[in-house]
Amino acid sequence: MTPTEVIPLLVLVLLLVSAGGADVEQMSVTFEGDRAVEAVDDVLVVAGGNTTVAADASVEGDVYVAGGSVRVDGRVDGDVTVLAGRLSVTEGATVTGTVQRIAGEAAISDGARVGEVSALDPPTPANSPTRAVVTFLLQFSALGAVGWWVARRRPAMLDTVGHSITQHTVVSGVVGALAGATLLVLFVYMAFTLLLLPLSIVGLGAQLLVVAYAQVAFGYLVGERLPIDRTDVATVVGVGAFLLGLRLLGELPVVGGLVQFALVVVGFGAVLNTYFGLQRFEPATIPRADD
Repeated sequence: MTPTEVIPLLVLVLLLVSAGGADVEQMSVTFEGDRAVEAVDDVLVVAGGNTTVAADASVEGDVYVAGGSVRVDGRVDGDVTVLAGRLSVTEGATVTGTVQRIAGEAAISDGARVGEVSALDPPTPANSPTRAVVTFLLQFSALGAVGWWVARRRPAMLDTVGHSITQHTVVSGVVGALAGATLLVLFVYMAFTLLLLPLSIVGLGAQLLVVAYAQVAFGYLVGERLPIDRTDVATVVGVGAFLLGLRLLGELPVVGGLVQFALVVVGFGAVLNTYFGLQRFEPATIPRADD
């Protein structure tokens, strides 16, 4: 699973654990690798990798599957909630509580002993052309309005971000990749502390705003190359063309995703380097030694 998919699930797990009265600080989280579980402090969260409750193990505590795979061969004295990933309760295994599947997969053997089984099957939205068009129009309306306002009131800000994108692409890409990954990890770990959970949500929202502003800057660059005299109108048209280009790239396997990722990290870094366009970015130069 991608980080953007795991983070909302981890936030949901934190809310569920807090609502259930469990101690968040005693929560154990697995992100990757193979792990055999013999004891759980209070709550076990599996966000990736392969976790197994051995046949001779008896685990007391609740288990949340938010990714990866969980195999129960032994005994779990608690509830098991599947939010994503896969759960397997094998022949002879025991779950004294409720196995609740909200999403993901849950396979329970006929010979397994489970207190109760419940499943939530929300309706799957149809990927109709109308839905795709409406989503695109909503995104275009929001970003286009921001682009029109900034290009009309402070066009120099978009020009400064665009200069960093075009003239310092590599530096912006490196900064965007490092800063994006670091902030993402930081906000995820902050979410595990209930006191900092609201700040973590705000931080993740701020990252999305930076990405959105970068898309507006790309739209400004596209608009500059269009035969339109008014900067604000050109920016709006450029935003629409850029968003459409991103969607078309998404239809290309592998290569399209890589290009999308490159555009996001370069734009993210350019926005940070220029402080949202308030200051032109010029990389530091090493002075030459006098001969």
